[in-house]
Amino acid sequence: MDDIFASSLNLEETHLKEGYAEGYKDGLVAGKEEAKQVGLKVGFQVGEELGFYRGCVDAWNSAILIDPERFSVRVRKSIKQMEELVEKYPLQDPENEQVQELMEGLRLKFRAICATLGVKLEYNVRREMSKLVLACCKVYISESRNKAALDSIERAAKFFHEAPIINKFTDEVYNRVGYTLVSKLPSEPSVQSCSLRSAVVTMVKAAFSAIDFDSHCGSHPRLGVVDHICFHPLALASLDDAAIIARSLAADIGFGLQVPTFLYGAAHEEGRKLALIRRELGYFKPNSDGFQWAGGLKSETLPLKPDRGPAEASKAKGVVVIGATKWVDNYNVPIFSTNTAAVCKIAKQVSERGGGLPSVQAMALGHKEGVIEVACNLLEPSEVGGKMVQQEVERLAESEGLAVGEGYFTDLSQEGITERYLKLVSSV
Repeated sequence: MDDIFASSLNLEETHLKEGYAEGYKDGLVAGKEEAKQVGLKVGFQVGEELGFYRGCVDAWNSAILIDPERFSVRVRKSIKQMEELVEKYPLQDPENEQVQELMEGLRLKFRAICATLGVKLEYNVRREMSKLVLACCKVYISESRNKAALDSIERAAKFFHEAPIINKFTDEVYNRVGYTLVSKLPSEPSVQSCSLRSAVVTMVKAAFSAIDFDSHCGSHPRLGVVDHICFHPLALASLDDAAIIARSLAADIGFGLQVPTFLYGAAHEEGRKLALIRRELGYFKPNSDGFQWAGGLKSETLPLKPDRGPAEASKAKGVVVIGATKWVDNYNVPIFSTNTAAVCKIAKQVSERGGGLPSVQAMALGHKEGVIEVACNLLEPSEVGGKMVQQEVERLAESEGLAVGEGYFTDLSQEGITERYLKLVSSV
C-alpha cells in the first residue's frame, strides 16, 4: 500500500515538474514576444516624438535660411540648442542613463520656443500647447539694501505656489529690486481665481509694511515703495488677459490699500503711455544732490488724477503705476565717465524720442563710482535688441571720447522666463 501511495505521489510530483518546465518555457516565449511588442511600441513612440521635434527644427531652420532676421537671436540660439539635443539622443542605446534627461530637455526647449513664438504646435502624447496660457508679472520695489524687508516680501509670495518668483534682480546702488512671477491662467478669465494677482497683492502689502518711502534714497528714479508693476502675456495668453489682471490689481491697491494707482498700456482705456505718467509726476528729475532721488513725493497732492484710489499720496508709500504690455526687455550699458551731460546726450540720441533707435526708451543713471549707465527699455526686443543698443551706444560714446563697458539685461528673456517656469512646475 505504501508503495502504491509513494508511486502516486512521485507521479504527481513528476507532473508538477513537467508542467512547471513547460509553463516556464512557454512563459519565456510569451514574455519575449510581449517584451518585443512593448519595446516596439515604446521605441515607436520615442522615435515618433523625436521625429516630430526634428521636423519642427527643420521647418524653423528653413524659415531662418529664407529670412535670417525672422526670429530673434535668442530664439535662433534656442532652435540650435534643440537641434543639438535631437542629434545627441542615443537612439542605439536605449538603456543610456541620459535618455530621460535629454527627452525632458527637448520637451522643455520645444515648449519654451513655441511659447515665445506664440504658435500652437503640439505633440499629442504630451500635454497640449493649446492649454499653455501664461501671464508674467514684473514687480519693481524701491529697496534692495534692507534684507529683512526683502525677506518679508519673498515670504509673502511663497504662499502662492502656483505663481512662483522666477527671477530676482537687485541693484544696491539703485536701491531697487525687481521680481518676476509667472502663473497659468484659467481657460476662462477670472480675477477671483487668479493666483498671480493674489501673490502680487500679498507682496505689495508686505512691501508697504516693511519699507518707508520717505526714508528711501537711490540713484534710480521712483514714485513709491512699489514703484512699478507690469503684466505681460506669455505663450497663448492675450494682452487682454494681462490687462484684466492689471485692472483688478489696481482696484485692490487703489481702493483696498488706499494708495493712488495709475494705469497704462492695455490696462488703461485709452492706452496711455508709461512715460507720460512718469513725466507728469516728475519721475525723471533727480531731487537730491549727486544725481540721486531721495525721500517721498514733494507734495501729497498729485498733479495727475489717479485711475484708482485716493487723490493724495502719503510720503510713506507714494504711488503705484500698473500696466499691461507686450514683452519689454531692459538693457543697461555702462559708460566709464563722470560727465553727466555727455552721457545724457548719448541716452537721448539712442532713444526713439531723440531720433535714435525705434522702440527704444533711454535715460542716463548714475551708477557705481566713475560709471553712468544708459538704461534702456526695449519695447520691441525682437526688432531692436540689446546688441543693436550696445553698438549704437559705443558709436556715440566714441565720438565723445568715452569708454563703454559690456551691457547687461536686468531680467531673463521672454523665452528664458517661460522655460524656467516650465522646468520649475515640471519638477513639482
